[in-house]
Amino acid sequence: MRRAKALLIVIAAAVAWVSPAAAYTHVARSGETLLKLAQRYYGRTELSIVIRAANGFVHPDDGSIAPGELVDIPEVLYHRTRAGETLEILADRYLATPKRGPFLAEMNGMNPDQSLAEGTIVKIPYHLRHIFASGETVQRVAKLYYGNARQPTFLKSYNFVGRNTRFSRGDVVIVPLIDLEFTKEEHDRIDAERRQQYSAADAELQRSAVGSIAKLKEVSEAGRYVEVVALASGLLARFESLTVPQQIGTHKYLAIAYVALDEHSLAQRHLTEALKLQPEMELSPLTTSPKVLDLLKEVRGQLAKPGTLPREK
Repeated sequence: MRRAKALLIVIAAAVAWVSPAAAYTHVARSGETLLKLAQRYYGRTELSIVIRAANGFVHPDDGSIAPGELVDIPEVLYHRTRAGETLEILADRYLATPKRGPFLAEMNGMNPDQSLAEGTIVKIPYHLRHIFASGETVQRVAKLYYGNARQPTFLKSYNFVGRNTRFSRGDVVIVPLIDLEFTKEEHDRIDAERRQQYSAADAELQRSAVGSIAKLKEVSEAGRYVEVVALASGLLARFESLTVPQQIGTHKYLAIAYVALDEHSLAQRHLTEALKLQPEMELSPLTTSPKVLDLLKEVRGQLAKPGTLPREK
């Protein structure tokens, strides 16, 4: 029981800038709310709870958001298989472990043992990290995101904890969501926007980058910070066509990892790079460690003073 609980403790300093599947970054306009964004992107206002949770927002009950605020809109990812790929390989790439291969099969209406023909389309769920409130039950969480309370056993199995596991305030459960699909209008608009910004080669690199970023988020949330450094450094070196939000997120993950590894100057450097790209960047106090928040404040102050940027070592 103690070991199972340990797997559920909140890992400090998680950043919700990208999902384990995909997310589109929306720049908020005056008068927009989370309900309006859910209606615009999904055609379903009830999914505003997903946007709120995915971004770690601390907003008024009316879901109002500030103009200029960056809001990640989660979406499932479609993967076209290549020769030799299996559900276990895809689960390891996108869902943190090959052990989730049978779940990926279930969510796609497939047989767990079936082989995948080249070109098969597999739908990759979005991983939502739900942080339990005091007195909250897994039954309530299942009802909140799935519309019914019949899925608590599924959630526990997906998170590899026993049937009798009880959750306490601050524990985390991964909620896989398979129905986060944008409306056709939003898909068409985003596709046109991306075609203007990226070549066909860039688009292919983007597809590869999404998978790498998915893995980066998972290992960060698992507290495997040495692995975070290796993955994130590789991302910045290999993918020159990363979008600005992806660059920001990668620098955030590196900063978080370096804080955990007690490498202050390296963490400082990557927060500096993130703030250069997004001067108004904020991190949620609910999902970010006090050490990272303090360092962010420190770096922001240094950037406001010419000639006092942290020096590389």
